[in-house]
Amino acid sequence: MLEEVETEIDDATKRAWELVRSTDPRFFTVRPHHSSWSAAECLAHLSISTEMFLPVLEKSIDEGRRRGLTTTRKPSMDVVGRVLRWFLEPPIRKRLATSAPLVPKAVRAKAEAFGEFSSLQSRLIDLLHQASGLDLGKLKIVSPFDKRVRYNLYSAFMIIVAHQRRHLWQAEKAVADLKASASLRAALR
Repeated sequence: MLEEVETEIDDATKRAWELVRSTDPRFFTVRPHHSSWSAAECLAHLSISTEMFLPVLEKSIDEGRRRGLTTTRKPSMDVVGRVLRWFLEPPIRKRLATSAPLVPKAVRAKAEAFGEFSSLQSRLIDLLHQASGLDLGKLKIVSPFDKRVRYNLYSAFMIIVAHQRRHLWQAEKAVADLKASASLRAALR
């Protein structure tokens, strides 16, 4: 099961790379609508989110090792994790206001934005490997985004990859919308 999570993290990294590689820089940093994020902002948001998750994941893994919570059983998500993952999967079912710490303050050039994202993806995979053999269903974490929400460590990894799919979909849609608008403007000239 952790191999599937690693594959999903790798897929998100490849998808982000393809977006960065194939997008004209002027489309990467521009918002398609005043109320939506640019592709650069989506990628920055994912990096910020991962940075907030990393210490929480590390602490849980360290706790599991310290307590000797190992198992050979397949991990499973808890109810809260399943609901959050379903909600985060694209296409976006409902837009939510993002709390201030998670809103990108500035956008970066494509290479810099991808470099940060890719580096954080590698750190996630390292933590996934460190979690191997632990009973991820028994290890609980408190959401770094809402202290009232708790779920198991396996759910945390699954929530992270669903969140990545959501915002990569949003970034791809932003670029597609900008390209469509540019094509329409060019056709109307």
